[in-house]
Amino acid sequence: MGHLDDEVLALPPLSLSDGMRPLVFPVTDLRQWHFCRRVVYFRFNWPPVRPMPYRLEEGKEAHKEQWLRLMRGRKLRGIPEGEYQLEVSWITERWGLSGKVDLVVVREDEAIPVDFKDTRRIEASHFRLQLGAYALLMEERFGRPAVRGFLYSIPYRHAVEVRITPQLRRKVVDTVREMALWVQGEAVPEGPRSKAPCVACEFRRYCNDRL
Repeated sequence: MGHLDDEVLALPPLSLSDGMRPLVFPVTDLRQWHFCRRVVYFRFNWPPVRPMPYRLEEGKEAHKEQWLRLMRGRKLRGIPEGEYQLEVSWITERWGLSGKVDLVVVREDEAIPVDFKDTRRIEASHFRLQLGAYALLMEERFGRPAVRGFLYSIPYRHAVEVRITPQLRRKVVDTVREMALWVQGEAVPEGPRSKAPCVACEFRRYCNDRL
């Protein structure tokens, strides 16, 4: 795909330890990796264990889904004109990623991913990393470049444009590589510095050093 930056190379084929199943990370794992690497590690290495999301995250997702239903067919202030497609899914072994982006604005010369956030603080680095991952997915899905995306705050009804730079693309690829190395390795990653997130984590009973 010629529109991708030359210095951003596709990942080599990744697989789980059995060598048969392709190793594909949900885009949301990039955010999870930022907060606690162990959750990603446990989820891939102990498949029978399916922790429930944090209660707070469940509430936020429910609010976002309700809001998505309400805005169907509407145009959003700060978001470019184009063909609005809601909740677009894609999976690619090329990038080792899968995900469903809230909104894609499809234009003649570009695909613009829009990630809705139920928070006023939408400019965090891990949000930008997720958006960069969605950009790679949507480039492959629609066959056109994604040179920009938007983070949209539901409470503020405010959009922030994010340029999908070569540096951001590289950060996405490097993070996926890092996750793959840990998931396919034998050592368990370090937990977060603060134990505050562990209180509501369903994996806490597997972390003997976090109790």
